[in-house]
Amino acid sequence: MEVPTVWIMGGPGSGKGTQAQKIQEQYGFKHIDPIALVEMEVETKSSAGQKFQKSLSDGTAIPLSQIVPLIEKQLMSHRGVLKGFVIDGYPADLEEAEILENGFGSPNLIIVLDLDQATGSTRSSSSRAPRPSLSMYIESSKAVLERYPQSVLKIDASQEPDTMFQEIKLNMDNIIKRHHKVEIAR
Repeated sequence: MEVPTVWIMGGPGSGKGTQAQKIQEQYGFKHIDPIALVEMEVETKSSAGQKFQKSLSDGTAIPLSQIVPLIEKQLMSHRGVLKGFVIDGYPADLEEAEILENGFGSPNLIIVLDLDQATGSTRSSSSRAPRPSLSMYIESSKAVLERYPQSVLKIDASQEPDTMFQEIKLNMDNIIKRHHKVEIAR
């Protein structure tokens, strides 16, 4: 893809959705929430949604590779006006990072929201589809951070959302400037 790509990673309750929404509002990026896409398919009882429902009923996580077509559909519906996109809560591990990179290109920015387990558990929403616990997330995300060290922005997620966003904004502004220079170059 020719537009900037941002991944937001973090444990439960770290504020991934909030920061993705702020990026959408500030920069016009498409906010992609893979779990919400799955939930929408389940609600509408589409053929994919029925498969997802069976997996969820069995207590099985839905592989990102099965969600990628839903992400592609979202991006294609904004073709021509897409300024960039932010993937909320993914990747959780190196396998998912490779799936995202193969499908959508390397990330311009990986925002890592660091939050201690006690704070995260008081903030997290239990109604969402299963995702890794904080300890599982920390272990599985190490390989992703090691693979893309030049793209990683770590932020203390115990701060207020607006304070966190100010740190993100500095990095996003640089990405936007670099991207526009590429478009204007002859």
